[in-house]
Amino acid sequence: MTRARHRWIAAAVVVISAGTTASADKVRLRSGKVVEGMFIGADSKAVRLLLDDGRVSEVKIEDAVGVEFTKREPPPPPPPRPAAAAPKPAAAPAPAARPAVTVPAGTAINVRLTQGIEVDASQAGQTFKAIVDDPIMINGSTVIPRGASAVIQAVHVQQSGSMKGSDKITLKMNAFSFGGQVYEVATTYVESKGKGEGKKTARKVGGGAGLGGIIGGIAGGGEGAAIGALVGGVAGAAMSAGGEEHLKLPAETRLQFQLSSAVNVRP
Repeated sequence: MTRARHRWIAAAVVVISAGTTASADKVRLRSGKVVEGMFIGADSKAVRLLLDDGRVSEVKIEDAVGVEFTKREPPPPPPPRPAAAAPKPAAAPAPAARPAVTVPAGTAINVRLTQGIEVDASQAGQTFKAIVDDPIMINGSTVIPRGASAVIQAVHVQQSGSMKGSDKITLKMNAFSFGGQVYEVATTYVESKGKGEGKKTARKVGGGAGLGGIIGGIAGGGEGAAIGALVGGVAGAAMSAGGEEHLKLPAETRLQFQLSSAVNVRP
């Protein structure tokens, strides 16, 4: 009878342990004592518990009345994964660059000087400021606005004090700019010439009526080609101590240049 009881207890312990996870379990002894620990296994001879102090206690099967297992809590669920960051909105596409427009060779550009030019005090290579005085239109659209900045350069300067004859200055347009862009250009030349010695006057400042029309000049360094115009402007002549007149192109003088080659602009 005792052996049968031992076999029954051992079988019950083995069955219980097979589907149980050990944790704070109790083995009740015949003596009424209770051994607490973590159930770690059993066989037909003993039940083994892991005590809190780290020792393993083996309780003989014949001394045990039963084994109690604490309620097993299901393992906590894994922490939720962080939500995927919302995709950043796609950057707005950069505005497409406006297409370039070609201003053809031969286009006339009227400019107005914003600073005076005194030929007697000028030299070749010197630059002067001006503005585009009339907008350039292509197919009904403005491609070069009125008021665009312009740079005028002296190509050749002849001063009456240095050689026989009157003052003379040859100008070209170097560049214009608007909308934050600078456009270099090649243009025909405009030549302005003072009065000769035979036309001296006693005036301190005289009007240059001859500078109001088309003026012959030099094209690309060649002689005899009419290439520019001084349009509607007034040039003055200042008398030197020796009675010589010196050519002046005051501010507001209008000059007309023609493009020698096409230029691409972005209106």
